[in-house]
Amino acid sequence: MQGTLRKDLQIASLKSESLWNRFNVHTLLQNSNQKQPSINAYLGARYSRSADSIVDIAKEIIENNTDAAQRLEAIFHGYGHKSVGDMADLFVCIENIPMFTAMKIFYMNSVISGQERSTRYQNFESPEFIKIPKEVCEDMGIRKEYERILQKEMDDYSRLLKKTKEELKKHFKIDEENKEEKSAWQSRSFDTARYLLPYGLQTSMAAVMSARNWSELISYLNASDSVVENELGDLLYNLLGESKVEIPGYIREADGLIRHTDANCCRRNSTKEVLEYIRKNISKQKEYENMGCECDSCSASYNSNTVEDLITHYELLLNPLGSSEELEFDNNDEEVLGEILFENHNHHNLIGNLGQSGAIKIEGMATLGTLKDLNRHRSLERFIPLFHDQVDVDSELKRESNDCFFICNYLEIGELEGLRKEYEKSLVETYEMIKKWRKVSAQFMSNEVSKEYTKYLLPHAHSTRYCFYGSFDDLQYTINLRVRRGGHIAYRSLVYKWLELLNTVDSIWYPLLRSTEKPDPKSKEQFIDRS
Repeated sequence: MQGTLRKDLQIASLKSESLWNRFNVHTLLQNSNQKQPSINAYLGARYSRSADSIVDIAKEIIENNTDAAQRLEAIFHGYGHKSVGDMADLFVCIENIPMFTAMKIFYMNSVISGQERSTRYQNFESPEFIKIPKEVCEDMGIRKEYERILQKEMDDYSRLLKKTKEELKKHFKIDEENKEEKSAWQSRSFDTARYLLPYGLQTSMAAVMSARNWSELISYLNASDSVVENELGDLLYNLLGESKVEIPGYIREADGLIRHTDANCCRRNSTKEVLEYIRKNISKQKEYENMGCECDSCSASYNSNTVEDLITHYELLLNPLGSSEELEFDNNDEEVLGEILFENHNHHNLIGNLGQSGAIKIEGMATLGTLKDLNRHRSLERFIPLFHDQVDVDSELKRESNDCFFICNYLEIGELEGLRKEYEKSLVETYEMIKKWRKVSAQFMSNEVSKEYTKYLLPHAHSTRYCFYGSFDDLQYTINLRVRRGGHIAYRSLVYKWLELLNTVDSIWYPLLRSTEKPDPKSKEQFIDRS
């Protein structure tokens, strides 16, 4: 690994030396001359055990030249690592990882502030994808075919983006002399063509999390079946933790707080045991029914059974498209599952997204592109089977290729039917290639690696299952924010459908429904409004 410090910029960096990726991780330092986050954590810990003002405590530390990192070691015995680690925030940028991995990081962490590069502002003339390491697949033919599929998706994107711009400009009668109209037209064109982009395309992201959260993330990345996540976990630890990798001049801000980063396999182990138990009781996957669009597939309900949600989540790893009959469990079954879960999980080892639930449940099928946007609402509890190592990818793809995806709402406009058919044709061709590659690649690499790279081939248009949960306040916030003009038509339409469904469940939602404008992909006024 190669490390550098730009003291003028206060940025420490670490670069992967692997030949199959270009991963870079950077930390934006608060003060390159001292461990400011560790000092902050120490101040907070001392503050809770003192009657003095924080001003007096800080003055004492500075005047006595106290080594905050060293003193934290003693405090851990009284407080525990996690409560102290929560008070040290670290700003990290991660570059050139697959879009799938970036979305998964946001998905896994409920306490995270961050941003990912928008596809609207990327230059895809020479696209960069995540490669397959020779170490996990020596067969050049398999690696070449994987890259050929990715390049095919990018060629489709470039070709249809151009046609999409022409068709949307013509249909909405865009005046390019009008800056507002031109800007909106270009953005909506990118939003429409984005559905063709593969999730193995490289992206970069920035995130601010506490030392505790970075520690937990690193431990789960290290335990993952993913070769990408294993490499990333190693880089993050060597940048932030008590590493032997030397970066001249770099003072790691909270290395003493980056703890318990060994591979945490609790989720993988418990999931494996639970799936082995329920597999013998589960019914076959039901025949997939074409749901037409995202809005037609969703449902909303007031939630009453948390255990049922938990078991449903495990079931969806086996049958992501749903089972032919509802799974029934008695008290004995639940006790057996409880034994498995509590043997593997405690206050140090959480169940994660599989164990999340909430007062109001929204579920359905949506594209990865739509879920990317809604995944930002981290106050919602979120379960998306595709982001779990144990999901049955073959069951996920076990449907007709033209049922594997949804396309942008603007293509529902009658005058754009010809363009819609071109999108559908391109995507069907892509899925036929993906399914064939998945079947053949499993013969030349481990099943885990084949599954991982199959996910990277999936386009933004890919339709997959989601279960979201939230409180009344969580959902009113999401609805008010995401239905309004300016955003992507897909999530605007889907979240408005959530509101309509909630109104059928309880009339308390009617005043909000009555006052909320319905998204209309045919409206030029909404099309050009990016406010």
